[in-house]
Amino acid sequence: MMEYNDEKTWNLFAEGKTKGVFQLESNLGKSWSKKLAPNNIEELSALIAIIRPGCLKAYVDGKSMTQHFIDRKHGREDVTYLHESLEEILAPTYGVLVYQEQSMRIAQKIAGFDLKEADELRKAIGKKKADLMAKVKTKFITGAEKTGMVNKDEAAEIFGWIEKSSRYAFNKSHSISYAVCSYWSAYQKAHHPLEFFLSYLFFANEKQDPHQEIYELISEAKLFDISIRIPSIVSFQEKFNIHGKDRIYFGIKDIKSLAGKTGDKLKDDITASEEEAGKKIKDFTWLDVLVFVGSHVNSTTFKTLASIGFFRGMKEKVSRNKALYDYDIFRLLTKSELKWIKDNYNHKQWESFAECLKDLAPTKKEGGGTSKIDRKQIIENEVQLLENPPYDLEDDASWIIDQETKFLGCPITVTKVETADNSAANTTCREILDGKKGQDLCVVANIQRISDYTIKKGESKGKLMSFLTIEDDTCMLDSVVIFPKARERYKYVLYEGNNLILCGSVSKEDTSLIIDKIHEI
Repeated sequence: MMEYNDEKTWNLFAEGKTKGVFQLESNLGKSWSKKLAPNNIEELSALIAIIRPGCLKAYVDGKSMTQHFIDRKHGREDVTYLHESLEEILAPTYGVLVYQEQSMRIAQKIAGFDLKEADELRKAIGKKKADLMAKVKTKFITGAEKTGMVNKDEAAEIFGWIEKSSRYAFNKSHSISYAVCSYWSAYQKAHHPLEFFLSYLFFANEKQDPHQEIYELISEAKLFDISIRIPSIVSFQEKFNIHGKDRIYFGIKDIKSLAGKTGDKLKDDITASEEEAGKKIKDFTWLDVLVFVGSHVNSTTFKTLASIGFFRGMKEKVSRNKALYDYDIFRLLTKSELKWIKDNYNHKQWESFAECLKDLAPTKKEGGGTSKIDRKQIIENEVQLLENPPYDLEDDASWIIDQETKFLGCPITVTKVETADNSAANTTCREILDGKKGQDLCVVANIQRISDYTIKKGESKGKLMSFLTIEDDTCMLDSVVIFPKARERYKYVLYEGNNLILCGSVSKEDTSLIIDKIHEI
């Protein structure tokens, strides 16, 4: 039987590491989980109830009911009750009416309702039916007069309070069930993070936006010191798979355009390449890959593999651009020239593609493999291109990001911010997420998402503020806020995909990074 007192699991909720945790994996869930820091099923159930839209929008004394609950839990606000007789019912939720069942119990205690009448109240609350609510109100006040626990005015005030709660009160039986499932998923994440992330990556394709889901999972995995990696020629499987104690690899079928039958054919082609070469793929040299894999795998598949760094796992460490460059030259060979190379492969023992083509270049009469003089000249030109490429074949970080986003859905080996100068940073996203506080905190980060919000009350009414999700090479941070004055000043650089130096503060009472200065890189 599952115990519900596991410290590691409750710490996960308090740290807001709830990606993949049932009911709490959204940015909203992460943020409020961190603010509340639930430490038992009752509080977790309440959290799931109070982050629903109705509760968040129900304002009393300038604060949402959600914020009232959290402030009372942490002792920042006194726990008060509309009437002393309600304390027994509302004490578990710090005086905040969270559940429909609480309204039912109040009706039973204050107005003497039986279960059927209390259920009518629940239906009126749940279905928000005004005519039914008016009928129940009459019964409630009449019943309160009979019990004598409160006077008529107090009864009317209590019922009015219950009536207002209909905008947000949730069904506790549902909420408790959700909380149990939420705890179970968080427990697995806390104690078996590698298997947890593997499972969620495996089924990411069932999400509405699979690539965004994968991106968010990869970012959160960093917080558990888990590295998500691209598949490698020396070790690959069909789907996401675990290697060692801290690594998860993409499978070949997790690559765009290689799912389904295309991925199956790639496996067959690699098997055929191994048989022809007389060795396992993990022992292939780059020339082995070109000659044997390159002659079996179609052009689109080979270029996809080269672009994501599939061939980087070999001892030679061939760059992605060099793999593509060499392959384009390899494809210019005729069938008879390729046959000559394979026939002489074991005998010649070439150490490079250029050496191979030098031996191929002479005509057959001259002891080489070309059919005529013009082919000889073409091959000689290809040798020159191999030995003196017209451009740098090293991999640029921005290009790697583009290619991995194109074929894997998101960058894996390089983050967008790694293309920027981060010397001005004095902190990281992970340090802030782990609780770093203070003034003048500067992080170099990439803007992942921007959500604008129009302020509805106070001096800034009608003005826009923004909530940002940012990322550096340590993790993603979604608790970033920029208020109207700063937003107006820096609005022209605030767009998704931009790398910026974001400076601000995190107060002792809050977990959000409040931005007051932005510098372009």
